Amino acid sequence: MTIFTYIKSFYHLWIDIKKQRAFNKSFLLPYINELETRFSGQFHTGQKEKILNYYGLFIPAVLAASFKRLYEDVFTEAEMRRVTLFGILTPVGDDLFDLDKLDIDSIKAITFTPETFVADSFSAKVAKEIQTNLLQTVPDREAYLEASKNVFEVQIETIKQTAPSITEKELKRITYAKGGYSVIIYHEVLQKASPELWKALFYVGSLMQLANDIFDMHKDVPDGIFTLPNQCKDFRGLRELYMQRVKETNQLLLALPFGKAAKKEFCLRMNFIITRGLVAIDKFIQLEEEKKTNLNFSLLTRKEIICDMQKPGNILRWLKYIYLLPRI
Repeated sequence: MTIFTYIKSFYHLWIDIKKQRAFNKSFLLPYINELETRFSGQFHTGQKEKILNYYGLFIPAVLAASFKRLYEDVFTEAEMRRVTLFGILTPVGDDLFDLDKLDIDSIKAITFTPETFVADSFSAKVAKEIQTNLLQTVPDREAYLEASKNVFEVQIETIKQTAPSITEKELKRITYAKGGYSVIIYHEVLQKASPELWKALFYVGSLMQLANDIFDMHKDVPDGIFTLPNQCKDFRGLRELYMQRVKETNQLLLALPFGKAAKKEFCLRMNFIITRGLVAIDKFIQLEEEKKTNLNFSLLTRKEIICDMQKPGNILRWLKYIYLLPRI
């Protein structure tokens, strides 16, 4: 990849983020306020922050806008609306499992037949409205329903991650599936993915989830959630696994049946998302060397577990990986 590819990609990314910020100001924030008034409830502080700064900004601008640039197509206002709505549904859906403790049959009904579900809680009412809207407006209802089914089923499987007896093989399968299906469904909100793109996006998502698990260890460990990172006994080995997965992902991305320049930019933008995981892995390799032993995360301090991506050193390392990884 040439320097021009990097410059063009970052310029496009800046434009996409700017466009999404403007859309959030005109649509997302007023809609969130409307939902709180109409359903007499509130998005809790952390949830609203996630929606405004990640699911409703980062994901649409970095992930969904990348899909449109891969197709060399315009990201329409209707598409932005659907993706942004799904950005609300994602954390609200998590709350149905984690906070509302809604039974599986009820969550299944909200997922597949929301229009007939009788919702009681604020989260359930929001989820019902948005899922009903999406099922009426997505261009391929069956592809979206299949993606919803995959996300729903793997979300149920994550309960296995509370069992100390869970194997590394099972952890890897659940991690990859959770991330893969989560990325694919964002594409199905826009249009049905081809088999080649579906597979490539699954690989991208698997790395996104692995990276998220690395950054979420400060929450998962005290909550008794077992993940590949917090059960890792050798972070150099995890780094090798990560790098191999990145290589395989890049191969799939660059083999897609799209224009050469569009594929290169798409590959770069996907690496923009997944490279941060390597920054955190490097931190834990260094911590292993300092302590001269395998890491027991239940004995580490919060400061030792958290990888602060705002630190200048971590930003520079991240930029280095953004430059290097799309080339492997």
